[in-house]
Amino acid sequence: MKNSNKNKVYYGLYAFISSFVLTRGIFLLYLSYRGLTASEIAIYSIILNAMTAFCEVPTGVLGDKIGTRNSVILGCVLLTLHAIIMVNTHNHIILIVMGGVEGVAYTFISGSDSALLYEILEEKEEQKEYLSVNSKLLAIQSMTMGIMIFAGGVIAKYSWEMVYYIQALAMFISVLMLGKITTQGRKNLSLNKGDEQKHINRWKKLIKYDPQIVFLIFILGFSICDGIFCGYYNMNQLIFLKVGISVAIIGAFFSASYFINSVAYILVNYILKIINRKQMFIYGLILQSIILFALVVVSNKGAFLVISIIACFVPEIIFTVADSIIQDYIISEYRATMLSIVSMVRTGITAICYGGMGIMFDQVSVKLFLLGMNIIIIVLSIISWCFYFKLRKGKKLIRKIEKK
Repeated sequence: MKNSNKNKVYYGLYAFISSFVLTRGIFLLYLSYRGLTASEIAIYSIILNAMTAFCEVPTGVLGDKIGTRNSVILGCVLLTLHAIIMVNTHNHIILIVMGGVEGVAYTFISGSDSALLYEILEEKEEQKEYLSVNSKLLAIQSMTMGIMIFAGGVIAKYSWEMVYYIQALAMFISVLMLGKITTQGRKNLSLNKGDEQKHINRWKKLIKYDPQIVFLIFILGFSICDGIFCGYYNMNQLIFLKVGISVAIIGAFFSASYFINSVAYILVNYILKIINRKQMFIYGLILQSIILFALVVVSNKGAFLVISIIACFVPEIIFTVADSIIQDYIISEYRATMLSIVSMVRTGITAICYGGMGIMFDQVSVKLFLLGMNIIIIVLSIISWCFYFKLRKGKKLIRKIEKK
């Protein structure tokens, strides 16, 4: 097996096995099972999210120093230890601290995993296939997560410990699969005295270079859109209740969403045969605005539910395309760092959007809430389109900087 093909196979196995997240939908229930109060569970969640936000950039920088593969391995090792300790302790403080360990673990993986895939393809000059390959992997992961979340709930009825042990085993096997990946790696980032100024100058060029500023504004606009989409997805629980949809149907909606989203990832490859990424990105934002407006005017509960499914489906296509665009504009030596910054921005904005949407939802009707959200998305979409057009003009010049 050729080295490039071998790396693809092992990365695919990692992507599949690491999706065995049996605890994803029930970990808060497990903490309750262990005797934690509602306040203690809230502290666990706060620590988890806080560590995820604070450690994104530091772990990204470390990922650039030790390599993206090693960064993902370290994250999976921490998740393995997290699952094992969660099962073998009854100490509430230790359990709460594990929220921080889990958050740090995901920051080592976030950004570095997609950067590793891009590097595997880039070594054989196949980076143009990134969107196609990544969308297929995302589809597999989404379907697998949907199955595993359901399986975790079933297994937990018989043994909570078994749920975590299976997840620990999956993370350990993921480490083994990652260990089989062999890449040439990027240039050594250790700064000798003669190289220090060179690296500083490269960073200065990236920060001050006008198309790069445009790139950062593009990321900011997309991140706000993505934060609104993520907030809307979770707010559907409250939206559905307000319009009179039963709890049972709401549960079925979120369970099925993983499988529905997997179709979105697969669909990306077929759409690319008809239109390019730029058109897919622009048309996706336009379509999402139309869909959200349809939710404002529709009154039938069945139609509202169907349109809501589509409204959660389209953003997955937009995200997949935007991710591939962002990958193309990142200099290889700082890929993990830049992706961590992107992830931190998206996480922070998502948190802000959650809070803002929650306050707004309590003050206005569902229709007015959806209308307000749609207006914001339309404005941000226009900004994203404008800066994306400018971004394309600066791509070749940015690549020239990378080669120096």
